[in-house]
Amino acid sequence: MSAASAASAAAASAGTAEARCAVGDLTAVVHVSGADAPDVVVVLVHGVGSSARAFDPVRRALLRPRALPRVAVHAVDLPGFGAAPRAPRDVSIEEHAAVVAEHVRRHVLDLPDGAPRPVVVLVGHSMGAQVVAQAMADHPREAPAGVLVGPTADRHARSAPRQALRLARDAVGERPRALATLAVDYVLRCSLPHYAVQVRHMLRHRLEDVVPRVPGRLVVVRGAHDPIAPRRWCRELALAAPRGMFREVRGRHHAMDADPEGIVAAVRDAGGLPRGLPRDLPRGLPRDLP
Repeated sequence: MSAASAASAAAASAGTAEARCAVGDLTAVVHVSGADAPDVVVVLVHGVGSSARAFDPVRRALLRPRALPRVAVHAVDLPGFGAAPRAPRDVSIEEHAAVVAEHVRRHVLDLPDGAPRPVVVLVGHSMGAQVVAQAMADHPREAPAGVLVGPTADRHARSAPRQALRLARDAVGERPRALATLAVDYVLRCSLPHYAVQVRHMLRHRLEDVVPRVPGRLVVVRGAHDPIAPRRWCRELALAAPRGMFREVRGRHHAMDADPEGIVAAVRDAGGLPRGLPRDLPRGLPRDLP
């Protein structure tokens, strides 16, 4: 049995399975749920200091009947975050992207001969949006389509003090579940030194230089009241991407909590999946995006 088939079978039988992906000295832990032999695989990548738990509302929305055809959800804990082992060193955005792409290669695309390839859509939030865009630019086979939710770091305010001020403004209006999840992840599951180093990488990374190199379909999403990812910045990114789209949904920076259905709609757009798609995909539907 291939790695992808084993992960899907375990997820189908146990509700949620855990897959590990080690690349050199870095290890990600991925929580897999949903269909066996899926037609659509959605890979969720969290932001700095956070974990896969941040995407729980979106994961549940994706798995609701008729949300998407035969879907499997792979929620990633990046190296050093969530349930993943502590990273032995600082990790660049490019290295995080390589680990995510390797997970997709091993656990999604390692299919039996003749098996149809699923539609693969990566969804990243905040720093995770930088990871997803980098994966799409560097590893287009493993990351053929993507959704960037509240992407950081706005080039018009790319400094630690200005980002901290925006973060504080956002926290005032965020939903309690999002704040509670962040508090646990920041305090108990992510060390302060690792967080500080990752913030430096987040600020050094130039997302506006990456998205023009992304060949796949890319949807840039922001919460309508997000002070961290302003409309001007998100529109710039969508316009810079060769196949970019811009969408606004309800909520603030953690739009996954306020409008999970809006994120699901963006996944459909990125994957080229029509709205109101029947639960079973026709066998002739193309699996590969250009």
